[in-house]
Amino acid sequence: MSAHPTQLNLFDEIVRAAVARPLVLMACSATKLDRPAPAMDLYRGVMYETFRAHVQADAQPDVIILSAQHGFIRPDAEIAPYDVRMTAERSAAMISDLPTAMAGAAWPDQVGPVFLAGGAHYRRVMRAAVGRLANMGSQRLPTIMETSGGIGMQRSQLGRYLDSLAVQLSEEIGRHPNGQPYFRRAGQFAVNDRVIHSYRHLPGIPPRWATIKGLFQGPCGITAEVDVEEVTGNRSHIVSRWVGLQNLQPNL
Repeated sequence: MSAHPTQLNLFDEIVRAAVARPLVLMACSATKLDRPAPAMDLYRGVMYETFRAHVQADAQPDVIILSAQHGFIRPDAEIAPYDVRMTAERSAAMISDLPTAMAGAAWPDQVGPVFLAGGAHYRRVMRAAVGRLANMGSQRLPTIMETSGGIGMQRSQLGRYLDSLAVQLSEEIGRHPNGQPYFRRAGQFAVNDRVIHSYRHLPGIPPRWATIKGLFQGPCGITAEVDVEEVTGNRSHIVSRWVGLQNLQPNL
């Protein structure tokens, strides 16, 4: 299995540190219980239905909720129903005073890969909070993935992301020069599969065909080394990349 030197050097540097758990930041929902309850139970919107349906007991991410009224809160924080919406003005106010907006949550010491689930105004505040958290911890800005499109597409993106956290690697076939093992299979994906590579958080980049060359546990989750079929002008060529499994789709 080959790897670009820059990729391998970066990987060597990251794997020496403990890998932090994934962090999911979820927007609150308009649909709520009619009584006080822990935030994760209070919100009854479709994104919370999707979370409950897809999260696995042995692959749970850290979760922090962004409330339009309370700012960032723990999922177990007991709050009463409210009727405040996240507007452009409300998001701007939170960003202007991030320490206050972030005070109600239990933020992890090490920020792992982050998934932002919510509308545009929510995600704007979430990105600002993640940036501040990284600066406070003197670490690189973590990998950020986020939902986009309509609510149906956002539900699908959240569900696929949570599903990807529970995927298991199997059939070790070799090792990187730094000793990190790589594998033949990860869930529904296998070496030599021809798959579709697309960045879900960058809809402006068109999907490309790719072939899986190997699978391994990267610093931000299961990662595939793929040969991507790039097209420049009228000519096609192969580019080797390391791609998070959530950015691959099977060729059904």
